This record gives sequence, C-alpha cells and structure tokens, in this order.
Amino acid sequence: MRSITEDILQWSEKFLEPKNESLGNVPVCPYARMARLKKTYAITECYKSEEFLDKIIEGIEQIKSPDKQIVIVACSEVDWEIDELNAVIHTLNVLHVPQDIYLMASHPYDEEEDEPVDFLETESWSPDNDFMMVLIQNFDELEKASDNLRKTGYYDSWPSDYYGGTVLKRQSYRRYRDGLKKSR
Repeated sequence: MRSITEDILQWSEKFLEPKNESLGNVPVCPYARMARLKKTYAITECYKSEEFLDKIIEGIEQIKSPDKQIVIVACSEVDWEIDELNAVIHTLNVLHVPQDIYLMASHPYDEEEDEPVDFLETESWSPDNDFMMVLIQNFDELEKASDNLRKTGYYDSWPSDYYGGTVLKRQSYRRYRDGLKKSR
C-alpha cells in the first residue's frame, strides 16, 4: 500500500499532469509537473485529526519559503465533517489571504457539484488512502496563474458550479488582500 505522500505524488503524475481530453488536451493542472519536478512542494502527513489544524498552521509557515510553490497537508483520520473542514479553511483564508496565503480544502467524501465535472473523473488512477487534504499557496501567484489560464480559454469547458466553487470562491477573498494593500 502506498503512503499518503506517494498517493499525492502519483495523483499529480498520473492525473493532474497528463493531457486531459475533457479539457481540450491540456493538463488538469498545467503547473503541477514543474512543481513536482523542481520539488517546489512540501507534503505533510498526519494521522490524527486533532493534529490536523496544527499541521495546517505549520504549512502556512512553510509556504512563506521562497522555494515553495505549494504545501499540502493531508490527514488520514477523516472524522471532520465536510462543512467543518470548509469552515476552518474559510476562517484561515480570511486571516491569511491578507498575508498572500490561500488555502483550499479537499475532503474525500465531498461530492458537492450539481453538474458532472468530466475532467475530474478517472478510471486510470485512484488513491490507496482516504484523507482530508489542504493545499496552501501564495494567493497573488495563484491569481496570476489563474488569470493566465483564463486568457487561454482553459476554463471554458469547466461546469459553471465547479468554476464558481473554485475560481470564483478564491476570487471572493480578494477583498481581504486588496484591503490590506490599500491600508499600507
């Protein structure tokens, strides 16, 4: 059985990085391959949900390193409810987006989308482990990369509710970042 870290790296290599037909033969994440190859990522595993928040806070500190593009914190004890995880991440975003840090939650039992998201479906890969995961990135970098993708038409084939739950949700935090910039 693979470790959580091995699952995440294999998810990147076998799912996020290859060309995806549903997206017009571009990768699900066009930036994942370089981050993996250049090792500009950090992955932290924890096994008890009571440790998860502390590990996320440590991940927030890690992303401040100039050699990190993404920090992933994963917890194998999946006893937080989906709404609980989302509420914690929302609160952390309100606090940390002004500091140029954005968090995105992933819960193994969350199937929130009303519309099918074809590019997220795969039969070629599945994890060995169930785990909650938080991806931590620099907000401004993520916004710039997302805007570059938008200009290429990358998001054109995304279902509207998935686009809303990812891109528009992230953009909704911009007011916290912009508010800090204006007050300086």
